[in-house]
Amino acid sequence: MSAADFDDLIRRGDAETFESLFRAEYEAMCAFALRYTESRAVAEELVQDVFTRLWADRARWPGPANRRAYLFTAVRNRALNAGRRRRLEQDWVDAEIAVADESILISAEHEVPRISDPALHAELDRAVKSLPERCRLVMHLRWREGMSYADIAEVLGISVKGVENQLARGLRALRRAFGR
Repeated sequence: MSAADFDDLIRRGDAETFESLFRAEYEAMCAFALRYTESRAVAEELVQDVFTRLWADRARWPGPANRRAYLFTAVRNRALNAGRRRRLEQDWVDAEIAVADESILISAEHEVPRISDPALHAELDRAVKSLPERCRLVMHLRWREGMSYADIAEVLGISVKGVENQLARGLRALRRAFGR
């Protein structure tokens, strides 16, 4: 059978021809995908996705001159996209964990520590005054006025999560300012 006939059969939906292509290339494509994914299960899933997509779009099968190069390029692109998506998801998870960690720290720090050294107290006041206005207001209401997160949110017209975020930003800035 000629390559053109083979490609034409795939375009027309000949399942046996498509299956023969799948069986001929599957293992090599999985081994190739494994280099990108470092997981056999993920590599197999990527290859199966490529073939599923090819079957769904078989009417537009281009019948490339170098079919193998076309298939391996599709696998590589799918693997790279999956890697980017995985890194993005991990960055999001890391950010959520960091926010949760900051929230725990904020909850534990109800008031400004009592500082007996006047110079250090003045330095802390300067650092707080250098913060953005909303952050400074949230920190003042929490530390000086002893207000709850919900009360601060109501006073400033922001969400409780917004209060938590502002406190986290303020604490990070103060830690940087004081080297702790």
